[in-house]
Amino acid sequence: MLQILKNKMSLAGVITIIFFSFLALAAPVLTPYTPQGSIVSGQIDPPSWYPALAGSTTWSQNAQFSGLTVVGSGVQVTVLDQTADGVKFNIVSIPSTGGYVTVMKTLSYPYSGPPQSFSGKVEVIPSGLDGTAGAPATVYLQQGSSFDSDHVWPLWEKTFVSGDYNPPTDLTYPTNYGVQQFTPAQRIFSQKTQYTYAMRIDLPGYLSSARNVSFSVKPFSLFLWGTTWGLLGTDNNGNDIFTQFVYGTRVSLIVGLLATFIGIGVGLVVGLLAGYLGRLVDEVLMRFTDMMLVIPGLPLLIVLVAVLGPSLWNIILVLGFLGWPGFARVIRSQVLSLRERPFIEAAKASGAGTGYITMKHIFPNIVSLTYVNLALSVPAAIVSEAALSFLGLGPQTIISWGQMLELAHGAATTAGLLWWWVIPPGIGIALLSLSFILIGYALDEMFNPRLRRRQ
Repeated sequence: MLQILKNKMSLAGVITIIFFSFLALAAPVLTPYTPQGSIVSGQIDPPSWYPALAGSTTWSQNAQFSGLTVVGSGVQVTVLDQTADGVKFNIVSIPSTGGYVTVMKTLSYPYSGPPQSFSGKVEVIPSGLDGTAGAPATVYLQQGSSFDSDHVWPLWEKTFVSGDYNPPTDLTYPTNYGVQQFTPAQRIFSQKTQYTYAMRIDLPGYLSSARNVSFSVKPFSLFLWGTTWGLLGTDNNGNDIFTQFVYGTRVSLIVGLLATFIGIGVGLVVGLLAGYLGRLVDEVLMRFTDMMLVIPGLPLLIVLVAVLGPSLWNIILVLGFLGWPGFARVIRSQVLSLRERPFIEAAKASGAGTGYITMKHIFPNIVSLTYVNLALSVPAAIVSEAALSFLGLGPQTIISWGQMLELAHGAATTAGLLWWWVIPPGIGIALLSLSFILIGYALDEMFNPRLRRRQ
């Protein structure tokens, strides 16, 4: 191991593999989101550091209204239970002239650019309104700290009656709030100022005789989806690309290592049997190996994976059982040379059997080839998995670097080339493959005296 670390190429490879292994193992710690199940921001958001490069100030990030308060106007209100997400309150008295209650949250919007969109939820459960015409309510957005009818945008209206359960309602902006080329989000959040997200519940005078009028408002939230996000931005569904990248590292490492171990194992057995036993065994195994070598690799992979199904384990098995022919021929040629050596003849003369000679004398002399080919075969498996996933033959429920490229390619037809979506998996595939190649070259240099550099 120390000799590997002394080599500059292998040291760079080891450091790179350790880095990607850390990403794969620490993925749940590095990100709290799921690759394709967590909407974290707006759609197709560039990274949060991109505005510094672009030199633009019209970008924004996620923001959320907070600081829930309940204010009664003309009526007396008692708060029974309150959390950051909702409140339950009781109306103590209602005058004959009526009044209203306002449940509100505020936000001091700090960005020069508008959000990409906004959405909210509200759920109201009234009680004590039996035998009345009900209590009208309006959910609205207000720009500025003072009421101005030109800067108030209603989002939802409903009249509540007793026993009327209102399930959580998704609030989105009405399309008629857009003006010409401007979206509603651009029109409403057009400047740095304070905004109010509120629900006004009107309590008409005919409710003055009602008893035990109360309202439970939960959830009551409004979220602004920004135009930039995180380290690597978002995809066309608003999913975090950094999360997809670190979880995709797991798939590439698992596929590369397991498929290579299977291929090396099969090739080692075939090469040992063909080289040492010779004759009919050698003829049968080598003709089958030649047949496998002349079949085009990628088309055969595509056909087999399409027939077996887009499963991760199917990809690993197919890559493993198609990756052994070249290595088997290398092992056979080395075994043919070793079996003619004097120490093998001496072992036979002493009565050693085939299994003993193979495991005690031949295998230790070819183990260096196993290490070298193991390191050099992992990149081929990683690239093959990425190619299959890019062609849509990978599992759709498991994110990988190849699938990231496929999804980015599909989104590019409508949104253009999204560089922050394409570059990370591409660099990941290249660096991880290069790291194994560097270690493979270093191992070959260590085990092959002809390639050793003069000290």
